Amino acid sequence: MISGTDRELRLKYYAKAVMMVEPTNFFFNQETACDNEFMNDIEDDNATMECTPSGRELNTGINQVAIKEHQGLNQKIQDNGVSVLCYKQQADDLPDSVFPNNWVSVHDYPELSKERVVAVYPMKVKSRQREVNPDIISDLTGPEGHCIDFTGYTQLDKALEGTGVLIFDPLNQKIYAGISQRCEKDVLEHFCENLNEKCVRPWKLVTFNATTPTGTPIYHTNVMMAILSDHAVICLESICDPEERQRVVDELSSPELNSFPRTVIDISMKEVYEMCGNILCVVNHNNDPCVIMSSTAYNGFSDANKKELESNYTIIHSDVSTIEKIGGGSARCMVAEVF
Repeated sequence: MISGTDRELRLKYYAKAVMMVEPTNFFFNQETACDNEFMNDIEDDNATMECTPSGRELNTGINQVAIKEHQGLNQKIQDNGVSVLCYKQQADDLPDSVFPNNWVSVHDYPELSKERVVAVYPMKVKSRQREVNPDIISDLTGPEGHCIDFTGYTQLDKALEGTGVLIFDPLNQKIYAGISQRCEKDVLEHFCENLNEKCVRPWKLVTFNATTPTGTPIYHTNVMMAILSDHAVICLESICDPEERQRVVDELSSPELNSFPRTVIDISMKEVYEMCGNILCVVNHNNDPCVIMSSTAYNGFSDANKKELESNYTIIHSDVSTIEKIGGGSARCMVAEVF
């Protein structure tokens, strides 16, 4: 059992607000589908097709459902006492704008950060590179923050897709990352160097290899792993190398390696495909720890894993199944922490 004092210390490092980008034109992005096995090109045969200003054919039925799903998650988050800063999709041909956490993140941790840092990341494909919104960067940075911009790496065809690939543990000052086409190690190391300059103590980088059953690298770490205030949710079977798997478990849970060791919740690959890893811990206005997830994830957890989560957190879940199926990302991808 976590003591009250210990829990208060842990929750200081978790966001009380999130940023979202509401879709205006949502559709299957062929450009990002090449290494994302979670995407599905489905259509609503009963809906009409419209042509967007950019000349893109848009299935109005799917688009309307996606907008409603996004608004529903936004409302659920606010209803549970967590603030939401919401923007609109910039251009009609950027369907993955609904996943802003991939290109921007905010870091401002008590007793750790010298100043608020806003990181802007290099995205793998051109359509996602165009999602970067100067207004969002300006709002998140504010007059006292500092922006570190890594988008220049796109000129070298290198990617580091934000908190899609980076899982931050500010309590123990570690960054977990599964190496993939969207998380290249040299960019990752450069990012850590820059972040460390803005922090009192350096972050420890923990890298590993996680794959789907077909042997393909899991495109984003955050579909198989999440760091909550008291727990680490992770699909250990996706880390095939036994020594590497044990190393990651030790980094998460060993008292010798952590000031705040976590209880590991091991999810199956089946749970991964139900988006059970794509979840986010936040804190509401009552200082209660909450976990944002999709209804797909909520219903996909094993009974034991769901019980462990519900015993320790307020669960905020909403149906975003259309966005999940077509976009290949879930609730965690739809929110970026704001400190």
